[in-house]
Amino acid sequence: MLKHSPLMLLLLIAVLSAAPTTYSQHYTGTDGPPIRFHTVLSADEQSAPTTSPGVGCALFVLDRETLQLTWTVTYAKLTSAATAAHVHGPQTPGGNAGVLFDLAPDGMRSPLKGSIVLNDGQLSYLLTGRTYVNIHTTRYPPGELRGQIMRLRPEQTDVTC
Repeated sequence: MLKHSPLMLLLLIAVLSAAPTTYSQHYTGTDGPPIRFHTVLSADEQSAPTTSPGVGCALFVLDRETLQLTWTVTYAKLTSAATAAHVHGPQTPGGNAGVLFDLAPDGMRSPLKGSIVLNDGQLSYLLTGRTYVNIHTTRYPPGELRGQIMRLRPEQTDVTC
């Protein structure tokens, strides 16, 4: 039988309480204000080595009642022409996943704006932080800019793109 010292138990409690929580446990159905998500896009987030001065940002707003997700994605300073922008998942940072939906059905011109009604799988992936934005370019077809989509806390109302 293992014995734990009080100091070890306090350390374990501190570590567990500091660990990120899954956001799905905070989803309360249709009650409450829209849920906001954000990501900063950079070449550093790509799973393959990518050298780019490119920068970008994405802001998403989820309507709880209709499950309509709206977005604004901005990007600049890419190494070549942008060819596509998608939300991929399910995947945690560093891995690759398939396309869940297109962020630019009307063409690649920053800022990208649009909306989609999420299905149950897409909603689950989004709420658990398992989706990412990927901007693809001519020079980097697998993706030049990438960022994991994370839920903003309700008090984070000043985050914009």
